[in-house]
Amino acid sequence: MVDSRREPLLARVWRGVSGAFAVGLVLLALAMIGVQVYARTHELPGPGLDVVAGHIGTAVAAVVAQIVADRRKGWVVAVCGLVVVLLVALTLWIYWWA
Repeated sequence: MVDSRREPLLARVWRGVSGAFAVGLVLLALAMIGVQVYARTHELPGPGLDVVAGHIGTAVAAVVAQIVADRRKGWVVAVCGLVVVLLVALTLWIYWWA
């Protein structure tokens, strides 16, 4: 039996916010790849492969958490959304602010 009830507004908004964060992290990882490629081709130091790999790893983890959040209901949406937000905060703290 399929549950056809509509989800609460807060759950839908939270899913959308965490999805936007996940997309932002993917775009940031793609930008880091582009910067590294540009730096390599112009013999510049660039951000480094460890930084690029860190961005890619957190972006993949955020997308996986968001996919789980998109396919589930209830408290799983909140937890997975929180994981995405924490991954974004962790990435920004480690690679950009610290």
